[in-house]
Amino acid sequence: MAEPAGIPPPLSNRLVFALLAVFLVVALILRASTFGNPNVLADDAFYFLVGQRMHDGLLPYVDVWDRKPFGLFAIYWAIAGVSRAVIAYQLAATAAAAMTALVIFRLVLEWTPRRSDLRAGILAALAYLLTLGPLDGMSGQAPVFYNFAMALAAWLVWRAHAFGQHARLALAALLCGCALTVKQTTLFESAFLLGFGLWSLHRKGKPVIVPAIGIGLLAAAPMLAIGAAYALLGHGPEFWRAMVTSNLVKAPLLPGELAHQAASLAVKTAIPVALALWGLAAPNPARPFLSGWLIAALVGLLSVPHFFAHYALPCLVPLSAAAGLGFARVRGAAVAFVLVVLNAFTWYDPFDRAWNLKAIASTQALASAVVHHDHGRGLFVYDGPVLLYALTGRAFMSPLVFPHHLNQAIERNVSQFDTDAEVDRVLARHPGAVVTVLAPRNLPVNRHTWDAVQAYVAANCRRVALVPSYDHMVITPTAVYGDCRPAPDRTTR
Repeated sequence: MAEPAGIPPPLSNRLVFALLAVFLVVALILRASTFGNPNVLADDAFYFLVGQRMHDGLLPYVDVWDRKPFGLFAIYWAIAGVSRAVIAYQLAATAAAAMTALVIFRLVLEWTPRRSDLRAGILAALAYLLTLGPLDGMSGQAPVFYNFAMALAAWLVWRAHAFGQHARLALAALLCGCALTVKQTTLFESAFLLGFGLWSLHRKGKPVIVPAIGIGLLAAAPMLAIGAAYALLGHGPEFWRAMVTSNLVKAPLLPGELAHQAASLAVKTAIPVALALWGLAAPNPARPFLSGWLIAALVGLLSVPHFFAHYALPCLVPLSAAAGLGFARVRGAAVAFVLVVLNAFTWYDPFDRAWNLKAIASTQALASAVVHHDHGRGLFVYDGPVLLYALTGRAFMSPLVFPHHLNQAIERNVSQFDTDAEVDRVLARHPGAVVTVLAPRNLPVNRHTWDAVQAYVAANCRRVALVPSYDHMVITPTAVYGDCRPAPDRTTR
């Protein structure tokens, strides 16, 4: 079939692979300094830990709790099946970032006026890779993986819009459904993209009612299949709690902390937003599509009003694509790209290997202290690097493993477990080693669990190590309390 007017011809395989290689090399250069660091971000380390323990038979939401969808843990399960080395998921995330950049390039190529000029698409793709750093996307955060699916879905929707074909829209729906199993907030982008595709088909005089039902079922199928599997296993309530109600009952952050995060995010995204608006200011047939996509991504960001930097990663794909429209201009493109580079290097140093080596060494020091001083009676990480469980080979003492679920008040009782009672139960088993920071850092603090842990280590343990833990560009003194007294033998009087 001939390409319709305004649609660029297919790219040669040689060019596609050459561009992918370029983007992969750039991604490797930007991310290599973090390779092997198990403490880049607590989230990534937790996902990888769960993926490893799934190979040992643990079931998410039942044996280990979190609110992230099953698809994310399935990704990490697959990676852990290849290797349990930290670099394994970091390399996988690097490949995902490069492939997303390639799709962004292809999207921009659809819309730039000079089809033979690849500059705009290349700069937009590089802008995406560069801006991952300021938004904490230089490791294995969930959007680094699902942004590829959403970008590809957007390209398919645009092609369906151009060709008026249902097949491309159906594939986009399936991709959106897969992304939904990685993060619930993709619902808003998916709704816009698929809605736009159906509206476009309607405008072309094609039937949409029956296709809309099929599109909806395809988008929902992956999540429904996972939910059905949990129901068949007898764990439907736990799955529902994690996917839905836990997000509704979670308490908000303190106003001061929320304002600080919002301000920080606004500063870090000021340049990408300005360049996207610059690109959208030029007349372009894609402007309504890109504007709607950006709004949908923004709604997804605002739907979880905590404003951590990585929450803006989904917005980065449409922001970069919109900036590509600006890069297509003859004037200003070079200056605009320099702003991207300056913004990236202001908030993230891709060449700071020394920090990451210290992070690796500090985590290994913590693990060594645990191994030598828990006497086989169990490890309880109340607040510290969660991958210590993997590095020491210690089992979980509770389904609540992620430290925030244990020590932060906004996470209290969001799962099916009573947080305070669960911590009391773990301490009653007398773990041989407890890892915790010296002062609360995840505010507002869960005062009951904090006081219980402090009382336990004071009465039963001795501090065997105090290590400066290098965690997300912050040095936090982290203590290992070991040689803890075993539980009293209740069989004797």
